[in-house]
Formats: sequence, C-alpha cells, structure tokens
Amino acid sequence: MKYSPSTWWSVAGITPKHIKRYSLKPAALFLLIVIVCSSMTMPDPDNSMRRADKAYAKADFAEAAEWYQKVLEKEPENLQAMYRLGISYLEMREPRKAKLCLAKVFELDPRFGEKVIVNLAEALHQNYEFEEAKKFYQQEIYSTGRADWNYVEVIRKRLEECNAGQALLAQPSVAQVVNLGAAINSKEVEFVPILTGNDSTLLFTAHEAPEGPEQIRISRKVKGEWKASKEFLPATNTKMGHSIVTISPNGNQLYTYAAAEGLRSFDQAKGAWVNPKPMPIPLSQLANETSVHITESGEFAFFSSDRPGGYGGLDLYVSQRFPDGTWSAAINLGASINTPYDEDAAFVDATTKTLYFSSRGHNTMGGYDIFKAVMLDGAWQQVQNVGFPINSPHDDLYFTLDRNRQSAYFSSDRPDGMGALDIYQILFLK
Repeated sequence: MKYSPSTWWSVAGITPKHIKRYSLKPAALFLLIVIVCSSMTMPDPDNSMRRADKAYAKADFAEAAEWYQKVLEKEPENLQAMYRLGISYLEMREPRKAKLCLAKVFELDPRFGEKVIVNLAEALHQNYEFEEAKKFYQQEIYSTGRADWNYVEVIRKRLEECNAGQALLAQPSVAQVVNLGAAINSKEVEFVPILTGNDSTLLFTAHEAPEGPEQIRISRKVKGEWKASKEFLPATNTKMGHSIVTISPNGNQLYTYAAAEGLRSFDQAKGAWVNPKPMPIPLSQLANETSVHITESGEFAFFSSDRPGGYGGLDLYVSQRFPDGTWSAAINLGASINTPYDEDAAFVDATTKTLYFSSRGHNTMGGYDIFKAVMLDGAWQQVQNVGFPINSPHDDLYFTLDRNRQSAYFSSDRPDGMGALDIYQILFLK
C-alpha cells in the first residue's frame, strides 16, 4: 500500500502547519519522517507480533496466545501483547491466566485499551473472585457516568451477577459435577445431551469449531461406564450440519436444529431416519426457534423463540397437541419465567411438574444458569437457581434429568474442561 505525503505527515505526527512554521526543506523533511517512523517501529525480527495479531484478528485465540507469549519473552513490557494475551485467555476460558495478564496491564497503564478495567473485572468474575470483580465493575461505572447509559446498565447487570454468585456460593453444595471424559468430550464442542433407551444411551452433538459441521453422536453405557462415542448418522446424509434437539418419548421422531433450516423432525422407519419436515406452525413461525422439548406424554411442546410479543431475547413458549396431531396456538410462559434476557433449553419432569430451563436473567451468576420452577394450581411458582456447583459464571445449559432423578446431564464451557463446551453429569447429593 502506498501512502500520500499527507498520510506520512499524519503517521509521523506532522501536519502541513508544522511544515510551514519550521520551513523545512524537502530533504530535511524526508530525513525527519524516516527518523520519527523508525523510532515508532518495534523490532520484530521473527514476525511474532504480526503473526499474533493476525491470529487474533481471525479469532484463533489459541494460536494468538502462543505468539504473544513469544513476543513477551523478548519484550516483557509490551503492553499490547500482554493485553491481547489476556483477552485471548478470556476467550479460551482460562480466567486465572487472563487475570494475571490484565492485572499487569492495569498496573502499568490503568487506561490501556480503554476497557482494561472491565476486562480485568470479567476475568475476576469468571474466576469466582466476585468481591474483587465488583470493585472494578463499580470503577467502570463511575468513570463512564451517564455518557453511555446502556453500557452502564450492562455493567450493573455484571454487578448483580457477582452478588448472585456470592449468595449461591454461601449455600450448601447441592451436587457433585463430573466431566464425562474422553469417551464423550474432546478439545472441541459437545452439547445437548439426550438420554434414551432407559438411560443407557446418550445422544449429543459434536462440533469441530469454528468451521466444521455439527455431527450427532451416540454413546452407550456398559457396566456403568459410557463407551467411546461414534457417529450416530452418516455425515453424508441429509442431517449433516444438524444438531440434535430431542427425541420423542416413543422414540419414533428425531428433532434437530440447523441454522439455515430451523427446527425439523425426522421419522424412524426400518432403522433409518426419513421424511424430514419443518416443525409446524406455531412451533415454527419465521423466527429464531432454537430448541424444543416434547413432554413424556407427547401432549405438550415447550420451545424457545424470539418471535415478536415476547419479554425480550429468546422466550419460552408451550403448545398443546390435539388428538388429530395439530398443535394449539403457542402460549408465552409469562413474566415469572421469561425475562428481558434469553431463556432457552426447556426440560419438563412431568412427574414432579417441574420445568428446568437455562436463562441469562433471574439471579444468574454469569452467562446462562440452569433454573427450575414448579407448576402448582395452574401457575408457575417462583423460579429457583439450581445452585452451585451445577451453575458457574460461564454458560450452563441443556439440562436433562434421568428417569430415577438421581442424576442429570448438561453442557458447560467452564474452565478446566476438555474443550470449548463439554458434557457433564450431575450427581445429586441426598
């Protein structure tokens, strides 16, 4: 790329007014520009910084982190490398490492990158250091004032999440959470666990992020252990790129979601899944419907949608199936369940009349938390956070309960997992 003289003046901090004032001759001016620009350029003999920035721009944060580390080995005070290394660790769900980097940047230059305060607060927040995170969130609010009210409201919500986190951690532990390990999880993404076959079969979706297609996989439990998963359906068939949503209680319908097609159903015939068709209105209504749960009786469908008329973001709705197979008009579950934020991934335990779902609202400690509400006398009772350690400051969703109600499964991108999103088992404490 070629630069005009005016562009070079701007880069060097020189304007035409400076030129006129000092009456520099062209040769002297050229020499001055070379000197100034040379002083602005940091040595980068192996192109580590350029490679790091290129990976960072592509959102390949693992590669970016490797190159920024190499830069810092030679230039320990390089704030740009330290800052972007911290952000990369945040994106990689390594808040402890992110905190160390961002705290160093904040110590050397509290206003570096403009948002280093809130980035550091986020790292502390994700690392369960709620009280320290609150201090930095509050500092960000004071420094912003009324200049950006919407942004201030976002930070205020972060403060509420920290308060919720402190309250939830102060309560007795409700369960033990166990990563399902290498038989199910990988370094990539696994989510939406679905139990079938009397809880002896686990279906889920795997995704080789960021470009690989989603793939439905299956694992079977033998002598109490989940065996290595394998592809449930050939990748060449019509379900390539589809993620599993649920299976009907009788096992005859498979429900999937694909970004380009929305929710679809497949029928089982002679061991194959055939007859793909979109979910009928009102379950699918030219909006973003991302999940559906069919109750054990097959009579009700609970689903998420961002259709107009909701409370904000994704809301949860219910529709009843008539004897002729058609569905009733969808009913919003109301303000006791839905919030101005997203609600998704419903699961209903018909025996106890309990609705489980994930939400970014209510008293979440950060990201999606899993909540429950009981139906009593035709009304949903107060929503309850299912508690720590099931929930975390990260995304916890796609809850599914086993038949004995002694354990459950869900997906989470919490730190110390095997990949970007893993499947975990919940062992409830008696």
